[in-house]
Amino acid sequence: MKTLILILSFFTTTNITCGQTIKGSEIKNDTYTYTSINPYLKLKELDASLKTLKATFKQEIYFKVADIEQNIEGEILFIKPEKLKLIHKRPYNQIIIIDSKKNIEIIKPKDKQIIRTSWEKWKNNLEPRLKGLFDFGNYSSLENDSNITSKEEKDGYIIEINSKKSDYKLILKLNKDFFPVESILDLKDTIVKTIINEFEKNIEIDPKEFEFKNNDYELIEL
Repeated sequence: MKTLILILSFFTTTNITCGQTIKGSEIKNDTYTYTSINPYLKLKELDASLKTLKATFKQEIYFKVADIEQNIEGEILFIKPEKLKLIHKRPYNQIIIIDSKKNIEIIKPKDKQIIRTSWEKWKNNLEPRLKGLFDFGNYSSLENDSNITSKEEKDGYIIEINSKKSDYKLILKLNKDFFPVESILDLKDTIVKTIINEFEKNIEIDPKEFEFKNNDYELIEL
């Protein structure tokens, strides 16, 4: 499960593979370049051990053509395998719930609406260049279709994922414990920067957090 990459990438929708200075002994293959401590493999290990996640986030989305910047703040809740809840608190209230890769619900309190669609329909409507990021499979497809490089910095690690088939670059900044605290998704015409602030891993989260029922809300099925 590329859970952490999925979580960081999901916000976008509502390769520097040479010339890098990499500390430590380098080993190269067709997929990635890594040091004596491989941040990418450490990220995969952390991902495998992740059962739940609660965090706050800030996000900046810059649309180059329109020269418009959008800022979003909110909270993330996650229970493995595929229960994900995004709570937008700014600029307006909105809740997005993914339930076990079956349904996506967008709850709009201001309009008293619940917009529901299937995961497959939503994924099929994505831009082709983004579909690989939202595959709930293992890491193998991402590795086969991307050039992945990493380097160590003073306060953590940087991983760069450059798609071979699509026009995007994903940069992940990991802390010293290999948790991704920042990401930048560069789609050429749009740049999305996400910062994870306070976070708690593997804590108890009530599954009812991923349910929303209100008879006063209009349900719109897409």
